[in-house]
Amino acid sequence: MNWLAKTNRKNWLILIFVAYMICLLSFVFFPRPILETGDPLAIAEFIKNHSNFFYKILYADAQKVSTANFFMLTPFVILARLALPWVKLIYIGLAGIVVSITIEVVQLFIPGRVSDLADLASNSVSVGIGLGILSVFARFQSYLARKQSKN
Repeated sequence: MNWLAKTNRKNWLILIFVAYMICLLSFVFFPRPILETGDPLAIAEFIKNHSNFFYKILYADAQKVSTANFFMLTPFVILARLALPWVKLIYIGLAGIVVSITIEVVQLFIPGRVSDLADLASNSVSVGIGLGILSVFARFQSYLARKQSKN
């Protein structure tokens, strides 16, 4: 692969990582003012009248939102590694934890958002899942390299 192709690939990976971060932060910092009342009928009416993509996700079933937290930062770890391969995995993992803490702290000040230690824990598990995927992938690459060198 020539230098230009490598540079272009690197730029695309960085662009994808930045786009992911913009989407993630837009989602987690999007206000949910209707939740301040907690009235299920008001929430149902609000969702019916607002077709905004963020609202459809934000007011989804609590179980689905809880499950999504377990995978929310997995792409962060994988994309960060692909976009910034010179950064050590430990720093990427720590950055993921810092992002999770930042999300939960900032949500304290956003109408209708809830800061929760359970979310922090599940987001941290999500970072661990990403690190695990990268570890398995690295071992597989190492295995293939050893197998290829034997042939």
